[in-house]
Amino acid sequence: MKGFILGFIVLFGLALNNQLFAQPGQVKKDALSENNHPEKVQDIWNLPPLPVSEDPYPASWEGLSRMYVVPQWWREAKFGAWSHWSPQSMPEQGDWYARGMYMEGSPQYQYHLEQFGHPSEYGYKDICHNWIIDRWNPDELMDLYVEMGARYFMAMGCHHDNFDCYDSKYQPWNSVNIGPKKDIVGIWEKKAREHGLRFGIGFHNTPSRTWGQFMTVRYTSDKMGPMAGVPYDALQTTADGKGKWWEGLNPVDLYGEIHDKNDPLHSPFANQFMWRVDDAITKYHPDVIYFDEHAGNSQVDLGVAMGLGFLAPQLIANYYNKSLQWNKGKMDVVVNLKGVGGHYNSFQKNPELLPLADRSLVKSTEAIIEQEIKAYPFQTETSIADWHYRTGQEYMDAATVIQLLMQNVSRNGTMLLNLTQHGRGDLDPEVIVMAKDVGAWLKINGEAVFGSRPFEVYGENNICFTRNNGYIYATIFNWDDSQITIKSLHSNGSTLGKISRVDMLGSDIEINFVQNETGLTITPSQKLQSIDGITNSTLSQAYRVLQITHDKGWVNDDDPGIVAPGWKRVCNLESGDYNNDLTMSEIVGDVWSYSFKGSGVTVIAPKEDGAGIIEIQIDDKVRATVNLSTTGMRKPQQLVCEISDLEPGNHTIKIINRGGGNVAIDALKIENLVTCNTFPSY
Repeated sequence: MKGFILGFIVLFGLALNNQLFAQPGQVKKDALSENNHPEKVQDIWNLPPLPVSEDPYPASWEGLSRMYVVPQWWREAKFGAWSHWSPQSMPEQGDWYARGMYMEGSPQYQYHLEQFGHPSEYGYKDICHNWIIDRWNPDELMDLYVEMGARYFMAMGCHHDNFDCYDSKYQPWNSVNIGPKKDIVGIWEKKAREHGLRFGIGFHNTPSRTWGQFMTVRYTSDKMGPMAGVPYDALQTTADGKGKWWEGLNPVDLYGEIHDKNDPLHSPFANQFMWRVDDAITKYHPDVIYFDEHAGNSQVDLGVAMGLGFLAPQLIANYYNKSLQWNKGKMDVVVNLKGVGGHYNSFQKNPELLPLADRSLVKSTEAIIEQEIKAYPFQTETSIADWHYRTGQEYMDAATVIQLLMQNVSRNGTMLLNLTQHGRGDLDPEVIVMAKDVGAWLKINGEAVFGSRPFEVYGENNICFTRNNGYIYATIFNWDDSQITIKSLHSNGSTLGKISRVDMLGSDIEINFVQNETGLTITPSQKLQSIDGITNSTLSQAYRVLQITHDKGWVNDDDPGIVAPGWKRVCNLESGDYNNDLTMSEIVGDVWSYSFKGSGVTVIAPKEDGAGIIEIQIDDKVRATVNLSTTGMRKPQQLVCEISDLEPGNHTIKIINRGGGNVAIDALKIENLVTCNTFPSY
């Protein structure tokens, strides 16, 4: 009988949902005040459509790709810390607890039954209420993140559970009203900036995940046992809260109305989600926002159509344009989205949008490292254990963290690392030791990481390559002091010049070397000494970085300081170009620029059949016009223009596409170049 009643309730609720829920862009009659102002609206399910700021960044992939340039701070950062921490951490039973506790027979359901009671009586709202964070010390944690070497910090804004960890205008179920009674994101933001870190907010409460996957399992009941057919607490109403701790709150705002998992992007939740993101960026002015969601709409997971789809360009444009207000007109922010190419490519339905999305944001992937150097910067997010704390979990060690970091950086990536916190906010002692070990290694070897760019190949065997300030860096894993030959660093290569010196960072041991056509052979003059201050013996002894000095220290087409909106990046060309990559333009008027300190500059570019014309300006004065077209075979690394009469000092070169065909820039050779890493140290 209980099962029959539940079925009737579900069917009635779905019918009611179809009648009452407005689509994005629509509003129910009488839902708004006369001036249509959202602050006057009490019903968070019937907000007006979010007015997306579209000036100057338009809400389209094509428009965004033509304007956006990843800010310099992100390109230099390479390493971030993440607090993947929310009420789901409270039970300490791992990730996705807010879903698993409603799935009869799952380990999380069984734990919940034994520890808290049946989810019809003690639901997720009660987990939120009883989330205690008395061991959370954000100052100490931020000190640790800085000591670990992180350059930016990501706070959890809202997970798939739909509970906002900040002072939310459009979600009453938030950490200020309930549970901790603290503005967690606001506190994180203040502490991150006090410690000199860039600040980010992660939004996991996307329509597909929350409306489609997390909410729908809550409108069910046990199928077996003594509570079979008894609805879980998601079907409670405001009236049920009378005389209880949640009196006056509506469970619908946390759990949603009864609905199916179809078409989440056209659900009433989708527009509410837009407003909640807008609220958070307006309050906290983040430098980066992360969506645990695909950018396109071609993926299906657990029976739900994933992705932000048409909402993505709107969210991005709104954030970019509003950020210009608090950054005084400077584009200085980053958006992370998933499924931009790769194994989980979410643009299979619209493949023409993929290259545009790739240039409009910084794509992110969970745990999976890119298999090759990527033309555009990316992020890999990973965790030292389960994403939300799980009792008895085992942790990644410091050597593994460094190896993953270098694998990312060598491919043009950044790594965002979650240090899994207890529900009450603290870290296990072994996590603190691991973080300090990572930081001690980076203090010695950071010049191979921060501000670096990829080499022409990312690595070989147990070696990763990076470039920085004219040097090549080889990070060697599990080195046993023996002689090694690095084949990629052979003589007469496209990028590496004649090697004149090899040094080991953090050591005064003499490194003997021979460079020839087969590679660079390295022989330490004596046994390697361990790096002080690192408890992990493998990391301190066997993970070492070589700094390699050579005579071809050109400025590559994507090095720090270069700005080229609208230009396209290509890499892994194997066509003889410097660093195996190019920056290309198809649009007349595109400008590529670089500021330098020196007394002369030479432009290196390929010449090929059908190429167009470039104009070269120095300090806004036209100095040359060059035709990059040639007949016959393609000619890489051509010195197409040399300007040697500059006064020693600061100058800016601009290279402009003047039409006649596509053009490409390969590198610059600066006479008497003065270089410095301007990224702040910590």
